[in-house]
Amino acid sequence: MKKAVYFNEYNVRMGAATYLPLVSGILQAYAETDSEIREHFEFMPFIFSMDRLDSILDQYTVPPAVAAFSVAMWNEQLSFAVARELKRRWPDCLVVFGGCHVPHYPKDYFEQHPFIDVTVRAEGEEAFIGIMRRFISSRDFAGVPNVSYRSPESGAFMHNLEHPDFERSLDSYPSPYLTGKFDDLLARHPNIDFQAIIETNRGCPFLCTFCYWGRGGTTRKYRYHDLDRVLDEITWAGKNRILYLFNADSNFGMHKRDVEIAQHLVATKARFGFPDKFRTCWGKNTDESIFSIAKLLHDHQLDKGITLSRQSNSQQVLVNIKRGNIKHQTYTNLQRIFNDHSIAVYTELILGLPGETAESWRAGIEQTLRSGLKNQLMIYICEVYPNTDLSDPGYREKFGIRTRRGKLREIHGTIRDREWVTEYQEFVCETASMTNAVWREMHVFSILVMLLHSLKLGMFLLSYLSEKYGIEYVSFIEFLQKSRERIAGTLIAEEIDHYERYIDGLMDGQGRGVEFPKYGALYWDVEEAGFLRLAERKRCFYGEIATLVRTFLAERDLVVDETELDDVMRYQELRVPSLSDEASGIHSFSTNVPEYMDRLFGNSPVPLLHQPQDATFAAKVVTTDPVEFARRVLLWGRKSGTLLNDCRYDAISPELADRVA
Repeated sequence: MKKAVYFNEYNVRMGAATYLPLVSGILQAYAETDSEIREHFEFMPFIFSMDRLDSILDQYTVPPAVAAFSVAMWNEQLSFAVARELKRRWPDCLVVFGGCHVPHYPKDYFEQHPFIDVTVRAEGEEAFIGIMRRFISSRDFAGVPNVSYRSPESGAFMHNLEHPDFERSLDSYPSPYLTGKFDDLLARHPNIDFQAIIETNRGCPFLCTFCYWGRGGTTRKYRYHDLDRVLDEITWAGKNRILYLFNADSNFGMHKRDVEIAQHLVATKARFGFPDKFRTCWGKNTDESIFSIAKLLHDHQLDKGITLSRQSNSQQVLVNIKRGNIKHQTYTNLQRIFNDHSIAVYTELILGLPGETAESWRAGIEQTLRSGLKNQLMIYICEVYPNTDLSDPGYREKFGIRTRRGKLREIHGTIRDREWVTEYQEFVCETASMTNAVWREMHVFSILVMLLHSLKLGMFLLSYLSEKYGIEYVSFIEFLQKSRERIAGTLIAEEIDHYERYIDGLMDGQGRGVEFPKYGALYWDVEEAGFLRLAERKRCFYGEIATLVRTFLAERDLVVDETELDDVMRYQELRVPSLSDEASGIHSFSTNVPEYMDRLFGNSPVPLLHQPQDATFAAKVVTTDPVEFARRVLLWGRKSGTLLNDCRYDAISPELADRVA
């Protein structure tokens, strides 16, 4: 009788959606190329989704000979719990752990988790097939590359080195999509909206200290899948109605053949209607060569926003994290080119990187906003992952890094069942250059930046203040954060209280995701929950903000142009969606503020003129269902740049035709 092999790759649930278990599929497809493995082992159905412990164990319908786990932040504790119980029930079961969360040198890991028999570091194909071949006759895995294991004689920790010929051609590993490894899974679960991951290459030339991709230099060299295979996998996704396709490349767009991949995505969508959206990690050293690819995907509604990553604008921080950014002027030029073509761009910054100070953080945000950023500034707290420099004790000591461990609540993931095993994430809350008190202050500040700029509740107002008075974007946000007496009793004051309590919860281990049941059974970013609250009371909020702006300007002895400010505030309010349909219709302005705001972020701005202009506004979402509203505005609209209500106007500038903002 063949021995049963189970793959455990528990992926996050997002409503009816979850990912196909790519790692499990690759390992099985490669293992089955070996005739001896096929003779001795039977591969059982993939266990692929988050669930209660007992529900997962119920899927072990026959005693397991091998239980293999692909371990990441979102499933680590569940993997431990399942493996522990498997070992209790079936002591002879070989428990194999691999994945990015498994330490590369796991001696302590083995001591902490006595139910684990073998671990795999880095790429798993060669290691796993070696383990399976050896396990036919032995539990001694000496010489199998990239594994650590317990000696079958003494139980001692054994650690194998890499094999000199370890880096084989990626096409040595059959595609699980093209070899049918997921066909049965799709057929058995018709009610699941499966998402898929492809990879066109492996490797990353960068060594960012917070990131696992470069793994300290072990995967800096690129290796490529054959282009025909990549195109065939995209076709497979189209034929199998995969709505969302994620590309696991580290720097898509930096390779010449990437344009062919993008063209095939477009052709596949035109032929099958799928995939609907394609998400990728764009090249870190982005230049104009990416623009044509991004525009192609955008023109066919395939993109989910283009990333122009920064992480930090501090030169000292970039040195500390071993990262280089493109020149700021190049970044600004790209930003405006994308804006001119209405292609959504989002930029990422990370709070808590070593060397960042309050001053450099504020300056970095101001520089980013002034670059012409029209869509999203995504600010993340710095998370710590195993096998990165940031997790190294020496690196932490050098930069005075202190961390907290909190419950994992995956943003936009389904709210975890209370009976599920709790998962955790580790994040930086203090460094030698930023005390915890300052980190908390900068965290609240960052949430306000995203609320007002990224989520558009104040983007047009902030831009007007910058252009009209030369006021820094961050100045008005700092005014709101630090003027407790003047803003007392306002909605923005209530929001700041929310954010401070939220950070208290983070420090107490409560996790990032915010529950807001009215808007669906999923976790929201803290600023997204703030947006939803304020959108419910939009008229009151903007009345309060208008008063605060006048106070802010008066304290700086600046003369208010009441006509302009009234138009800006009304335009700002009309562009922000809400559950009501009050924005729809024609609105008259005393100035050309619709055209002015539309042109402000591109390469051909126009002045704000005291010349009347009409504009037709159309609500982004017309619904009374809060869940539908939040899904369409935030889940679908945030990164794709379609969050705002539409605005159409007849241009005053004679060279322009009718435009849509």
